[in-house]
Amino acid sequence: MIVNLITGRTVWQGQAIESGKDLEMYINAAAIAHVSDEIMAKMGLESGQNIKIIAPDGDVVVKAVATKETLPEDTIYVPMGPWANRVVDPTTNSTAMPFFKNIPVEIIHTDEEVLDMPTLMKVYGKV
Repeated sequence: MIVNLITGRTVWQGQAIESGKDLEMYINAAAIAHVSDEIMAKMGLESGQNIKIIAPDGDVVVKAVATKETLPEDTIYVPMGPWANRVVDPTTNSTAMPFFKNIPVEIIHTDEEVLDMPTLMKVYGKV
């Protein structure tokens, strides 16, 4: 399914990053995608199942969670961090900041594991 990806900070991601990037708390706060009930239903997903996000600049496996917030139609939200960075275009077009909003991506259900941050860094290096 093709959707738009937006990324940003969350309270939980901010708290977890201060606690330690190698902790399960950080994975649970940042290696997730907030997905609407409509998208979950279309894909036959349940909250807690893994999805792969595929973008022109990379791919990553994260846990799909039912969002508590209202998202624009056909949009998922991934908290900022190394998992989001795997699929964000690193170019900045002279702004010194990559574009973190409205990135067209494909999402698919997967049985692949969500990698912890140290493993993600070792395997991909670009995060």
